[in-house]
Amino acid sequence: MPTLKHALALCIVNRLLRPFSDQADAKFLATIVVAIEGLADAIEAACEVFLHGNAKTGNFPGGRNAVVEQITEPKKQRALLARAQEPKALVLIFRDEKQVPYQIREFTDVYHVIDELDPRMVKAAIYQAFATKVSFRDAQFIAKQPLDDWLVAFRSGRPVERSLRLLRGMDEKRQAAARSTKSIRLEELHGYGEARQWGLELARDLARYRRGEIAWTDVEPGLLLSGPTGVGKTRFAQALATTCGVPLIHGSYARWQSAGHQGEMFAAMREAFEMAKAAAPAILLVDELDSFGSRANEDSHSRTYTRQVVNGFLECLDGATERSGVIVIGTTNHPEMIDPAILRPGRFDRHIAITLPDARARLAILRQYLPTVIPSSQETRFMEETEGMSGAELEQLARESRRRARGLNRVVVADDMIACLPETRIVPPDRLAILSIHEVGHAIVALAFGRTIEIIRITDRYRMGSSRGLDLGSVRLENAGLRRTARSYHGQICVALAGVAAEIELVGEHGDGASGHPDSDINKATYLATLVEGVLGFGETLVVEHSPSDYDELSRLRLGSPHLWARVDRLLVSRMRETRRIVAENRAAIEALAAELTVRKTMTGTEVSEFLKSASHVVAAATEFAEENRDDTSTRQPRLERAN
Repeated sequence: MPTLKHALALCIVNRLLRPFSDQADAKFLATIVVAIEGLADAIEAACEVFLHGNAKTGNFPGGRNAVVEQITEPKKQRALLARAQEPKALVLIFRDEKQVPYQIREFTDVYHVIDELDPRMVKAAIYQAFATKVSFRDAQFIAKQPLDDWLVAFRSGRPVERSLRLLRGMDEKRQAAARSTKSIRLEELHGYGEARQWGLELARDLARYRRGEIAWTDVEPGLLLSGPTGVGKTRFAQALATTCGVPLIHGSYARWQSAGHQGEMFAAMREAFEMAKAAAPAILLVDELDSFGSRANEDSHSRTYTRQVVNGFLECLDGATERSGVIVIGTTNHPEMIDPAILRPGRFDRHIAITLPDARARLAILRQYLPTVIPSSQETRFMEETEGMSGAELEQLARESRRRARGLNRVVVADDMIACLPETRIVPPDRLAILSIHEVGHAIVALAFGRTIEIIRITDRYRMGSSRGLDLGSVRLENAGLRRTARSYHGQICVALAGVAAEIELVGEHGDGASGHPDSDINKATYLATLVEGVLGFGETLVVEHSPSDYDELSRLRLGSPHLWARVDRLLVSRMRETRRIVAENRAAIEALAAELTVRKTMTGTEVSEFLKSASHVVAAATEFAEENRDDTSTRQPRLERAN
């Protein structure tokens, strides 16, 4: 049997020259342009077989007065025309159509450009080479792959199914590489809300700045993006740079520190900022801003090092903002751990939190990766099944779906995505009722302290193996404002404890989900109470020796001071007592709103207010520190007592 390449060439040539197959004396002129790299020599050999015969195949007539010539180098037009006038069958093979004189192109008997493969020829060639049939659909896929790829993938003795699987795997890698290098525009992103709008406005302002319509002082020079891992903070910066038509320079604490000792780190940091200035207008992305830490550190050596690093970064940051054309985008998972000086106006003027995509955004993201897979009849199912997934997790789902389809030697269908979804479990009705009480407890106590609810949500299903742990519900509040007093911190502690308090008052006891990791309710309350008693001077003593903000640093601070630990404990006990009082006072409102949330699953702040109003429930303001609440300019603090 012929090799696969020669079988393919024989099939192509036999089809092109078939009209002359039984005309031994025909003196025809055929011109074939082979634009597919690596195929021209095989086409030449196949033409020789067709014209002169081959004892091994016995399929073609022989003994012709014929010539096959491949034009591998540019020739003078006169020489080509003279060759075309010779009284014999002549096949001229070119690799570049530009080399074909127009007389030959117009007056040849056969003129054909091979710039793509016919699936029928692919199917026939595989059968001739291996005596194996492939479907027309598979042949269509094969025909679109680079010639050398599938010629190597299909080997004698290797099952066709495995060859196809290998070829599909290579195609997927190629597509993934193309997707990673494709310049995505901000307009194509889904689930970015306020950040997307800010970016589009920035793009318009940059265009106005370039046209000289506005000064650089009218352009926002910096943005802090915060959010959990996987929501796409870095991807946002890449899309923003593409939309604005400016270069993106990438830096981070880890990247700069890897340059070597502190001096080399500063040099790498300055180099990144200088690159942005030189390329202006440009965007400088600084990842993981929280890694710089705070200049107040428990360990004296670390405190000195951190102060020097932060000061060096501030120097670079101020130098960048003084130079027109540089926008600095910072990202973080923990905005509360960033040194306050980094966030002052003129450095990062805006802070936008990117949350997990909502149902419609998740559907749009999936369709961005797999455009034709989700039918309209299954939209609701996919929106429900992907609840709580980040953009990165949705991309992984699409990737795994394509891998599964490759294993089955077919295109991706909805069933592949369903099969690749992480295992989903349903929250039992009794557990869902308690979950609603917990989240509504947070919301009602927040209202009692004058906070504004943005959204409250629960879910009746959860996915096993999520990278973010179990996330069954949450309450998002509007920013509390810039001025933070003792009352506001005490209020935050009460809001953090409110879910536990609601469970105790309405159910009789609370579960273990309220503690155990830094983002849990009791851990947050402990963090805030430690700030009040040991850092901010809002507690039983004004003595402040350290000003750490890192969670672990505060834990060490408590462990190193039994007196501080006792004060934090007393504060938490008193705040829990007050929180339970507020919950008990608003029990009817909590029960009614929890029942409604169990049905709706998600409610906006406006919907919460409208529901409470319609049900005639009024949330009374918290009474402690009432004097401060009425007079916001007051500096009154809780009663100071001598520390034990």
